[in-house]
Amino acid sequence: MTEIGKFVASIDGPHERASYDGSTDSSEARAKRLDVIAKASFNNLRTYGNCCRSTLWALQTHLDLPSEDLLKASTTLAGGIAGTGETCGAVIGALMGIGIALGSADLGDLLSRQTARTAAGLFVQRFTEMFGSTRCYGVQEATVGWCCDDPSLTEKWHAANGPIACAAACAEAARMAANLVLDEIDPA
Repeated sequence: MTEIGKFVASIDGPHERASYDGSTDSSEARAKRLDVIAKASFNNLRTYGNCCRSTLWALQTHLDLPSEDLLKASTTLAGGIAGTGETCGAVIGALMGIGIALGSADLGDLLSRQTARTAAGLFVQRFTEMFGSTRCYGVQEATVGWCCDDPSLTEKWHAANGPIACAAACAEAARMAANLVLDEIDPA
């Protein structure tokens, strides 16, 4: 199975029916919530495009985080910051979600700032371990083997499942960020 196939399989989950005895423990409920967030991010990118917005929207919607204006502000951050290949939009969207959930509008709130920064640092570390980079083009190279930095390569990019690889990166970014947020606001 290819790396992309492994990522997609981890997002899509098993297809067999599980038995259900009427109870769900907190770790199972949390795992299912993380699956829903990951799938939402994956499906958003596949349907609407824009890795940053897809990741941020999934976090905002499923963790009940405020601010429509942040979603609007994230519009320009796809494709590695305005399509430049720099920081991956999924990374930026995830970091924005962590900041919304754990940060504070109070400039003097040092505890919230440290909590958010610690979670953000862990996110960056885990994302980099999984994808080898936080740069858009680095993530593309890790998942597809090359980066689509030329519009004339779009057809080749689609044939190589590049959009699915990017959707998988969004899903994993959303899952990682949500897990870190839940560690702080709703520890299992």
